[in-house]
Amino acid sequence: MKQNEFFVFPNEKTGFSPQETDLMDANNWSTISPNLYRVQKFTTGDYGFRHHLETNVESENVLRDITWKRIRSVQGLDGVVKVRLNHLGEIVAIGEY
Repeated sequence: MKQNEFFVFPNEKTGFSPQETDLMDANNWSTISPNLYRVQKFTTGDYGFRHHLETNVESENVLRDITWKRIRSVQGLDGVVKVRLNHLGEIVAIGEY
């Protein structure tokens, strides 16, 4: 995991699962976008993610899991899928690359 890499997170509230969704299909972009985050910072056992459209670096608690996520263990990354975006923001690779 490196800074500025992108990950698609599962969403229990909406029932979204990146493993069950065709991430390369442009028709699914509207359902993928709310669940697409980039690595903002990380240390051992503490991972900070920012929503891919978010430009603000403030971490207000009311916006947790909407504009930012903080994962404190590797088990919190279960179900997360790493993706690669091109310069237009389209997903061009899934998994390790």
